[in-house]
Amino acid sequence: MDKIQGYRKMLRTGDWVKFYPLFPLAGACLAAGITSELITVFALFFCITAYGFVINNLYDAEIDSKHSGKAETGKNPLADRVVSKKETIAMCGVLAGIPLLLSLAISGIGFVFTLLCLIALTLYSATPARLKDRFAADIICHGVMFGGLPFLTGYALAGGGIPELVSLPAAAALVCTFICCEALIAHEIMDYHEDLGTTYTTVVGIGLKNGALILGVSAMLSIITLELMAWWFTVDIVANAVILMFLIAYPLYSCRQILLPEAERGYCLFMNNRIFRTR
Repeated sequence: MDKIQGYRKMLRTGDWVKFYPLFPLAGACLAAGITSELITVFALFFCITAYGFVINNLYDAEIDSKHSGKAETGKNPLADRVVSKKETIAMCGVLAGIPLLLSLAISGIGFVFTLLCLIALTLYSATPARLKDRFAADIICHGVMFGGLPFLTGYALAGGGIPELVSLPAAAALVCTFICCEALIAHEIMDYHEDLGTTYTTVVGIGLKNGALILGVSAMLSIITLELMAWWFTVDIVANAVILMFLIAYPLYSCRQILLPEAERGYCLFMNNRIFRTR
């Protein structure tokens, strides 16, 4: 039973299943609308995304064993020695093999994009490339491997083919890339104190304030890209408004555990100053 629980925890579905599958599904919807193909795309990307988290656990085992927060929650069963290294490698092989075979049966272009997703996920975590330890490359790779590439893969698998450089799918993929860049920046901001001294991230390298700054810049770039896309390709005004609200709310929501205490502290200081002045 412990072993089965270990395999389940290695997938870390709770960290991504409500968010990252949205991008390939959005690409599939743009290509073919609401069809049964969405089920295939979801199943395929369930394996692809799980592969990304399992291979991340494989190469982060030593670091995670020193990370108090992850050690307490048991996020990496390999680090806790619940699952062996051989079993983890086997999981990676199965999770990569299933989507490759499925995509090859659907379309050649879909297979190529699926392969690119798996390569990006591997380069992010695996040595010697290990882009997650390289300045700025961690953020860019995260945006591409979870946002832009999955969107284009879902689009291709649903029959959309390869989009032109200046096209609605390409612009939408860029917005998805910015969102997933924001996701990592926010994560690095939230884990800043835990990561400091145990692992290197871009936010650890530049500090919390600059991390918040680049989060704001990424959010602004995603909004500008969206509005240019909506103007150039005449996107439905309701869809544009919904996506715009999400792009504004997402970075704030992601950092709510830091922003809310800071806002409360600022309010208390303001009230204390006001009371002091009235005296």
